[in-house]
Amino acid sequence: MSVTIYYLKKGDDHPSYLLHCQAIRRVVFVEGQGVPEAIDFDGQDGSSGHLLLFDTNIPVGTTRIRRTDKGMKLERIAVLPAYRKKGYGELLVKAALSKATGTIYINAQVASLGFYEHLGFVREDKTTFLEAGIPHTVMLWPYGQSEAPCPILEP
Repeated sequence: MSVTIYYLKKGDDHPSYLLHCQAIRRVVFVEGQGVPEAIDFDGQDGSSGHLLLFDTNIPVGTTRIRRTDKGMKLERIAVLPAYRKKGYGELLVKAALSKATGTIYINAQVASLGFYEHLGFVREDKTTFLEAGIPHTVMLWPYGQSEAPCPILEP
């Protein structure tokens, strides 16, 4: 197994890499979870950073990093179904934490709370809300910017 992670900075012009990120999200969120395409593809991709994880030469995972009024939001964390259970989700989140600064948070799917708690995220409170029809809760990263878990390349 040979894993490579690329970081597309906000505003970088690497359309083929962004298309890979969007294709992964389409499989995971639109096809897999029934999220309406208009919600997942919300027009924020160009003003966000993106991580793209390759297994050998196959794009299999992605994460979007976006500045909001609340801080740096990690979102659209997705790994193709055939590549799950290999630690790629954890690797993507840790890589994203090395690129985000200031207040870092996620709107976590309630079904994934254990995964994010294992990584060190804490619930902001017990409030849940629907996002794209899926129960979510806000989770905070209390440790600030982290070390990169592996080399992160730029295209």
